[in-house]
Amino acid sequence: MRVDVTPRRAEIVPGHPQLLTITIANTSNVIGGYAIRVLGADPGWVQLQTDRVSLFPDQTDTVQLTVTAPVGVPAGPRRIAVQVRELNPPERSTIVELDLEVPAARSVRMRVDPLTVTAGHRATFSVIVENTGNTVLNARLGGDDPENKVRFTFNPEAITLAPGEHAVADLKATGPRHITGSPTVRTLGLYLDDVPTDSFFTAAADADELAAPARGDVPPLANATFLQRAVLARGALSLFGLLAAITVFAVLITLAMSRLVGQSTADRNLALQIAAAQQNGTVSGTSGVSGTVRLLTSGDPVPAVAVSVFDASDTSTPVATTATDSKGSYQVTNLAAGKYKISFRGAGFIQLWYPGATSDADAKTITLTTGQLQAGLDVTLGGVPASIGGKVTGDNVADATVYLETTGTAAAGGTSAASAYGGLIAAPLMTGGTGSATGSPGTGVPGGGAGAVVTSVPVGSDGTFSIVNVPSPSVYELVVTKAGYATSTQRIDIGAGESRTGVQLQLSLGDGLIAGTVSSPTGPLGGVTVTAVAGQSSSDTVSLSVGDVGAFTLRSLPTPASFTITASKHGYASQTLTLSLAAGQKLTGVAITLSTSSAALDGTVTADGAGATGVIVTATNGQLTVSTVTETTPTPGRWQIGGLPVPGTYTVTFSRSDLSAQTISIGLGATGAITSGSQVAQLGTDGSINTTMHSATEDVFGTVTQTGASGCDAGRFGEATVTLTSGTSSYTTTTASSPAAQCGDYYFDRIPPGTYTLTVSAGTGTSPSSRVLTLTASDTPKRADVTLARPASLSGTLAATDSNGATVKSCGWTVNLYTEDQYPTVVSKTTTTTCSGSAANGTFSFAGVAAGTYVVDVRLTPGSSSLASEVVTVGPSEAVDAGTIKVSSGG
Repeated sequence: MRVDVTPRRAEIVPGHPQLLTITIANTSNVIGGYAIRVLGADPGWVQLQTDRVSLFPDQTDTVQLTVTAPVGVPAGPRRIAVQVRELNPPERSTIVELDLEVPAARSVRMRVDPLTVTAGHRATFSVIVENTGNTVLNARLGGDDPENKVRFTFNPEAITLAPGEHAVADLKATGPRHITGSPTVRTLGLYLDDVPTDSFFTAAADADELAAPARGDVPPLANATFLQRAVLARGALSLFGLLAAITVFAVLITLAMSRLVGQSTADRNLALQIAAAQQNGTVSGTSGVSGTVRLLTSGDPVPAVAVSVFDASDTSTPVATTATDSKGSYQVTNLAAGKYKISFRGAGFIQLWYPGATSDADAKTITLTTGQLQAGLDVTLGGVPASIGGKVTGDNVADATVYLETTGTAAAGGTSAASAYGGLIAAPLMTGGTGSATGSPGTGVPGGGAGAVVTSVPVGSDGTFSIVNVPSPSVYELVVTKAGYATSTQRIDIGAGESRTGVQLQLSLGDGLIAGTVSSPTGPLGGVTVTAVAGQSSSDTVSLSVGDVGAFTLRSLPTPASFTITASKHGYASQTLTLSLAAGQKLTGVAITLSTSSAALDGTVTADGAGATGVIVTATNGQLTVSTVTETTPTPGRWQIGGLPVPGTYTVTFSRSDLSAQTISIGLGATGAITSGSQVAQLGTDGSINTTMHSATEDVFGTVTQTGASGCDAGRFGEATVTLTSGTSSYTTTTASSPAAQCGDYYFDRIPPGTYTLTVSAGTGTSPSSRVLTLTASDTPKRADVTLARPASLSGTLAATDSNGATVKSCGWTVNLYTEDQYPTVVSKTTTTTCSGSAANGTFSFAGVAAGTYVVDVRLTPGSSSLASEVVTVGPSEAVDAGTIKVSSGG
């Protein structure tokens, strides 16, 4: 039998099925049946096309295995194994281990409450951050505003969130206030800045030492609006002016009309009311505007966008300002009839004038009549598409291709500019390229690297290239490839609407070569991936598995250059070395040795002289814990655990509920061999660990007998009730009644250690028998035989006479036995008297009588009238003689 699984190493994205192929070949000369199962994986993750395969000799078949990790599973490696077992003798089994990697998906959600705050010198917000990814988030909070005049203070400033966790931070935004005028709209952008693990801080003093990152055009995760009141608002100035006017007016009236001092104060109040009405009429209206602000790329609503309404003749100072709500909606009322222009401004977006102009001169004028509320003034915000142009230099650049790819951060689910921009990269908006491709930049086919391909363009014969309609702002990778040349990559940060030119990419002719052999401690090693990286250029190959095993050759390497060579293979520790190539140099004879990175343990567990099935075997080094269960078939008690990193020390535990647990310490060397200091009682010649487990309980058995017992041989007593109790636990069984050789036998198995009371009761007038047993954990059962006392009996004699007092023979008469409480309705037992020889008195006997009070009733025949009766009390196991009962027959 030969088994293979492809691929051996796979990346599983939660929620997306990963297809694996199991190949089984029948290498025997008979028809073979095979059973397939997956070990080490949650049953809900895996689905086999079939778990049984039947093959003719030399026939090969494949079975599809689908692995689907649930959404929300943490990132990291998972190791599972596929076991294929022969169904026909000798029932061998083969296990193939697989490495599954759940990729890190960084994702974060941020909300601000409230979205808009109106205040003076300082505004306070609550910032809610939720880690919606599957990796730990280490970050600090940051913020900015377009005018760079607001100081942001967060408490706490640094956060560490596990997947699914959230945190709430207090934000205090402080900015300078204008002395007079309308409220100042300050649009606040909030960010999360990554903090490297080795420099992550927990104290405010540490935070002050970290410089604020350069965010460029990366849009914020959340926006808020700070409507900052001036020290002296317009309404206050108007009120002061009104008071001054009233004061002057009052003084003039006093000086000019002093002679009218006695005039009614009603005239003066009327003048004040008229002046106030005129003042209010200049700042009120009954018209208004409303609408919605949405993203250009996705159509999602945009909250916290500042909306300013200007008089059409003066766009320097707004007459009214508001901000969009959580649904992207806005409304401005109390506008006077007239002509207006509206501007929209948000952090990370280009200022826009309704309906889509970039300047106030091109804005549309909105005309409002008295009482009119004009709705539907909707706009869409977004960065203006950018363009990238440049030149590829090098020999013969014709037929080269430039690919535009997202960066690895965006592809991994983080909050890069591309992903936060609203999904434009994933949307089919690209029209400036020749389409997209998939593959790996390292092999000349883009798309399989860290990011996804957005578009691609051919390079002209003069080396120039141009990419238009680039979603912006964002960070991209420019990758240039051509067959026979080294792949070159350059990262580029594009601002909103930027027209980037002069980008230089180098296409290097690969005239260098590196060749050699990869080996392991046991010999040449095939199937090893060998990668050479020099700056932006990379090349890879795989060492041979047949023929010249272990040999590898890296061709078309750019020279001169210094290369980092990495050799890696599943089950081995990766090896890295640095090599330099001169111009046109071909370096051969490179030797690379890989050591085992993981090992396996196996063995057999026995108990009671046979293989112990269902034993849980767990190996741990304190960080990694792996468990398995001993086999039932084909080899009972057999177990195997793989994927153990070496070198290392492991604690291996064997446990089953009815067996005493065992723990041993095992050291594994760099080659995976068990070291001499390991606590292994018995180590097989093949390195297997053989373990003998002992019972954690004790069995109890015995035979119940009774002198004179009937129905079994040798006084054995069947159908007796046997009870074993400790006060907290109780076990009950019944003695056997057949076959005859086992009559009276009982058996209790797997009884936990402790002190118990063993009680046997028969319920036939026999006194129960009890004894105390002390049980310990032992493989040897404890015998406890019990002999019951004889059952109770009742006997007597009848002395009968006729009416003349003459003796009458009382042979063959009927004697009924009643319990006292059931007399004379229910007969418990009945018998017939017998006479010995010529004796006239008849005798009777009842065996197996239970303890109690009885009525002995004498009759000539069944159903005839009672001739005599007598009350008799019988004790447990007591033989009672009722004596002579005198009876008159009346004849």
